[in-house]
Amino acid sequence: MEAIGPVASIMSGFMQMQMGKAQQQVYNMQAKQAEMQAKSAVLGQRAEALNYKRQGVEVLEKAVENLATINARAAANVVDPFSGSIANLSTYNFGKGVTDFFTSKENQEMSRLQGNIIEAAGAIQSAQYIGAGNMAKRQGQIAMISSFASAAGQSQQAGMFDPGFKFTNPFG
Repeated sequence: MEAIGPVASIMSGFMQMQMGKAQQQVYNMQAKQAEMQAKSAVLGQRAEALNYKRQGVEVLEKAVENLATINARAAANVVDPFSGSIANLSTYNFGKGVTDFFTSKENQEMSRLQGNIIEAAGAIQSAQYIGAGNMAKRQGQIAMISSFASAAGQSQQAGMFDPGFKFTNPFG
């Protein structure tokens, strides 16, 4: 009967090591999930940046259209399109278009930078999960060693290391 304690401690040690490995696998899966979520969010940011780029192109196209319309109407009325209030209207229209274009460029850049931040945050979270998994595995190994040491101590107390000790099967 003295052998039950040490055997139980050894079995407990193996189970604790296996639980540590299983916990590490869970953390590794969470790390992968964090990376995938970050990549998905980055793709969303890239789509948003492309939308801003498209808006910028549309703004410039509209500004060119408006300039052409202003010049055509001025020329149709036999007015110099490059002087007076017509020139002022053209300058204002083009200035507004350029301002809107650069605003869309800034939005595009901010969206790209936001994507970089999301990607970095995902990498940090993934690294934290991997670190936690490694720690869980180490804790399982330490618990196993502790259980083995406990089994050795129990065996010592039961006299199993004495030269005259005879092992009896506790199960039959």
